Amino acid sequence: MTRSRLVAFAVFVIFCSDVAWGAKPRVEIEVFAEPSLSSSSAAQRWTKTLGDAGFDAVRFRPLRNGDRPDVQTQTVGGSTVVSVTAQLTGRGTLITSAGQITTSESTKLKKWLGDLQSGGGVPAERKTVFGLTGQQFADLKTALGRPIAYATKGQRPEKIWEQIKSTLPVPLTVDPIIEKEMLADEPVRDELQGLATGTVLAALVRPAGGVLVPRPAGKQIELFATQPQRNVDAWPIGWPPEEKDDQKVVPALFEFINVDFPGNPAEDAIAAIQPRLQVPFIFDYNNMARQRVDLKKTVKIPAGKTYYRRILERVLYQAGLKFEVRVDDAGKPLVWITTL
Repeated sequence: MTRSRLVAFAVFVIFCSDVAWGAKPRVEIEVFAEPSLSSSSAAQRWTKTLGDAGFDAVRFRPLRNGDRPDVQTQTVGGSTVVSVTAQLTGRGTLITSAGQITTSESTKLKKWLGDLQSGGGVPAERKTVFGLTGQQFADLKTALGRPIAYATKGQRPEKIWEQIKSTLPVPLTVDPIIEKEMLADEPVRDELQGLATGTVLAALVRPAGGVLVPRPAGKQIELFATQPQRNVDAWPIGWPPEEKDDQKVVPALFEFINVDFPGNPAEDAIAAIQPRLQVPFIFDYNNMARQRVDLKKTVKIPAGKTYYRRILERVLYQAGLKFEVRVDDAGKPLVWITTL
């Protein structure tokens, strides 16, 4: 056999071997997380852990509205590529379509990778971060995306809670401890009218020290207001917007005006800014009470021309606060104000 025929034969044998036995597909993973976690030490540990386990590509990015763990398989140039998405939680745990995995569970991680390489690693019912299937999560997001049509500011939180409960297509219960705290709490301090139901419910229980937790109940889903628990994810008070440019989400933040706050209470300055932005403000009263934030504290902004975002940042900073642009469960913009 000539040399050229020998080479051709060898190539043919290698090709046939790959077809017969099936070359392992390339597995790429994209991990989404809160912006503050995307470049954290936990993200760095996971980058190394996933690389060492055998993933072909690892990428981190900020969480976007609608993100959930998933597995997609496609053919690119005759080769199979498995694209995986997973979520990094604040506890450093990776939420995947196959469940939760920690950096110390190397055996579990390698088994999952093997499943991905052999058949996509997609379980019969893929789970989201809340332990729900994709369809359950979508249905819940739709149910909680309905806006609240009535005013909330100055109303009793338990009264609004019952109003929502009477029309919500999902069972809604509250822990007795949180219920007691809600009854003892002040009337609702923020105007939440027009915001999505899920965002309003989460905001209602926050001042009482509670969180809203979705959980499977057989084939149904129920919502439970309870105390924060380790390793249990809660429904957020607003989501990071898909559009990362705040100017596109809340254009008024970047409008220029002449300003002069020679010495005003922070609450007065905030009250003057909010209607100009035309978006709801939700305050983290729970952490504000813990940190003893006083909105009557005097703040000063020297006279001059600047834009609303800069004014709001400076006013809040002097009071020990900061803000984030978020969107509710239906995609409506809001401003979340919490402690530094």
